[in-house]
Amino acid sequence: MIERNVLFPLILVSALGLAGCDGPSEAARMSTGSSRLATDLETEQARSSLLERDLEFGSAVAELGLAEAYRIFLAKDAVQLPDGDRPVQGRDIIYEQIKEATRDSDFSLSWRPEVAEVSISGDLGYTWGTYWLELIDEAGNPVELEGNYVNVWRRSADDVWEVIVDISNQITVDYLPTSAVDVAERETPSQLDSPAL
Repeated sequence: MIERNVLFPLILVSALGLAGCDGPSEAARMSTGSSRLATDLETEQARSSLLERDLEFGSAVAELGLAEAYRIFLAKDAVQLPDGDRPVQGRDIIYEQIKEATRDSDFSLSWRPEVAEVSISGDLGYTWGTYWLELIDEAGNPVELEGNYVNVWRRSADDVWEVIVDISNQITVDYLPTSAVDVAERETPSQLDSPAL
């Protein structure tokens, strides 16, 4: 059993020590602030490196061609979600499909990333932006199509950003309208004027 004359000084010292504290010590606050700044700096550096990698991807398309650039920048297990088509899984299959589709095509594809974001862990991120596709149509007329894209990136074992999901959608499309107003505009007057049963 602790005697009262020993216990009282311990309580007093503890109380005085706590009374002078407004929370974490200055050193602890500085340490926390420094680690937050370091984390913010690392995140910004990762964001910059990802943005740069997306720009390199675009440059590779211009220099090496679309299929070869995709072969280099996509992860082996990548998935492509092309506009108006079903998903394509696997870098090698994506490469072969692009190679076949562009074999006799005269076109130019370019893009500009708008945003790059990176996870706190720094190993996963995404970029999105606008793309432009210039081609010659069947009548021999030049056509420029504009669209949006999103690429989801992952750091490889070699610490290189690689695309794991490639998504695109064309801005001007020839899809049928789906809103209620557009559907009503497509209906004939006889359908609109028919009495309810």
